Amino acid sequence: MTTVLIAADQESSRGWGGPIALLVAVVLFLVVIGVQEHLRPAGGRAPSPTDEGDPDDGVTAQVSEVSDTDDTDRDTSPWGWIVNRGGRRVRVYTEPGRDDELDLDLDAAAEQEAETLEDVVDRMEEDGVAYAEIVRRLMADHRVSESTAKRAIRRSREARAKQRAS
Repeated sequence: MTTVLIAADQESSRGWGGPIALLVAVVLFLVVIGVQEHLRPAGGRAPSPTDEGDPDDGVTAQVSEVSDTDDTDRDTSPWGWIVNRGGRRVRVYTEPGRDDELDLDLDAAAEQEAETLEDVVDRMEEDGVAYAEIVRRLMADHRVSESTAKRAIRRSREARAKQRAS
């Protein structure tokens, strides 16, 4: 506690210049705002251009009240056409025909069992593909690591060895 008192005693006195200048600035600001409010028109705001009154002061309408969308013959696109239903304009969609070259039967593809890495390894070893080439193809085609590819080759060979033994 004594060190705080000693430090406070040694600190130089700053005076009242800063607080007085701040008080003068606030008073001056309030006087300017008061004068501005006094000189403002009686309504407190500038008149709105959309208020009723002199049409020369208002906003010019940019949209006519008559609808120019009665002609719906031209409202067609690859996504359908526009028709009036119940007083509302709605877009009618048509289902395009199937293109057998582009469309895939996803349900049939899901029913087919995916080929495992071991099946791929068996097929490639039956074709006489070299070990390094099998590893490279598994890594490229199935996006697996080198160790996963080698593990699949080892499992495939172990399964074939068990089949031969039994």
